[in-house]
Amino acid sequence: MRYTRTIGVVAAAGVALGALAGCSSDESAATDEGGSVELTVTWWGNESRIEKYEKSFEIFEEEHPGVEITGVPSDYGSYWTSRSTEGAARELPDLMQFDGNLTKYAHNGLLLDASEYVGDTIDFTNVDENIVKGAQVDGKQFGIPFGVGGMSLFVNKALVEKAGVEMLDVDYTWDELNAWIGEITDAGITNDDGQPVYGGNDHGAATQLFYQWLVQKGIEPWDGETPGFSQQDIVDYLALEDEGLANGAFYPVDRTTQVAPLDGFSMNESASSLTYASFYGRYAPEVGGENIVMLPVPSGESGEKAMWFGPSNYAIGANTEHPEEATELADFLARDARVAEIFGTDRGIMVDTETRAGFEPQEGTGDAEVLAYVDSVEQYATAVTPQTPENFASYEAEWLRLNEERMYGNITAEEFAEQWWTEAGL
Repeated sequence: MRYTRTIGVVAAAGVALGALAGCSSDESAATDEGGSVELTVTWWGNESRIEKYEKSFEIFEEEHPGVEITGVPSDYGSYWTSRSTEGAARELPDLMQFDGNLTKYAHNGLLLDASEYVGDTIDFTNVDENIVKGAQVDGKQFGIPFGVGGMSLFVNKALVEKAGVEMLDVDYTWDELNAWIGEITDAGITNDDGQPVYGGNDHGAATQLFYQWLVQKGIEPWDGETPGFSQQDIVDYLALEDEGLANGAFYPVDRTTQVAPLDGFSMNESASSLTYASFYGRYAPEVGGENIVMLPVPSGESGEKAMWFGPSNYAIGANTEHPEEATELADFLARDARVAEIFGTDRGIMVDTETRAGFEPQEGTGDAEVLAYVDSVEQYATAVTPQTPENFASYEAEWLRLNEERMYGNITAEEFAEQWWTEAGL
């Protein structure tokens, strides 16, 4: 079969937007009804994922004559704005990548309950029961898990050595991390391009890190729509960075905007990055795998790290006209060994145990390093993935907006907490 696909990238907006339109010249490629099945798939991520999805779609289309797939990639920031617009019109894509917003969209009747397809077009035989349940809402299977991921502190050891600062110990704390970041920034070194090097990013930039800190304190972030934390908890968490903010220790927010969609670590302008372990694949080509050290998250006051491996899911729009083909495609993308070879650990660690067991990391991809890291931190993964509320997306967006204001020095931690609490209607 022959396929024609076009990819457009809107770089000025920092958004990878495109269309992967497939069509077949084989007249026999038709459904029983005599027509073709058109499926739209959307996801977020960097531009390298476009080619990976392209290759995966080609395999599926070849094995399913009459199926044509259109792919719509996006950056995370605009992803949920698009889904919200489509959801209001009941015109969601057939297959979508999903995170903590699964509950909200399921409760609003926007997602297909795929329960009846489990055991048919969806096979969870080799997927951990807890991972499967984590993709359910009210006992119904709205999500099809495809990967799990954990957090890691990426360290550029070449920059750390250049700054003359000692490497962090594996049992480092939040306070020790912030002090270490300050030491590297204070060293005043520059990278090979003459750009100043900072110790790392602020940790208010993602609610995921706040949740990690809460869980280490024995606080469950959410119970349904009720927060398990207080305004004072927000203040206490953000206050950990007060000294660093005052001294300009963290990677500047305006520079973050300038280098997007890359970040300070990718640019060799930040000596560390506390983010998802799967980022190794995008960091290694820029930083050099030989320069990267991966450490677990900071330890809490009790000495516990209380890490967890959170699942990522696919979900299907309730408005799909082809639920059987959509669920089959979701299962294919989630479990097929050939797709695993294409993506590696870019979407997280494979959830299907048989697929992971047969996966052979290719040299230079970073997959071996990510898998080794995950194995090394399993001893710290003692926590259950925290629940997220229905309004997770709006809460997250407001958190990010306020944190940018805080980084610019326009608001204090106390003002941040008060405004976020008010906007959340809590």
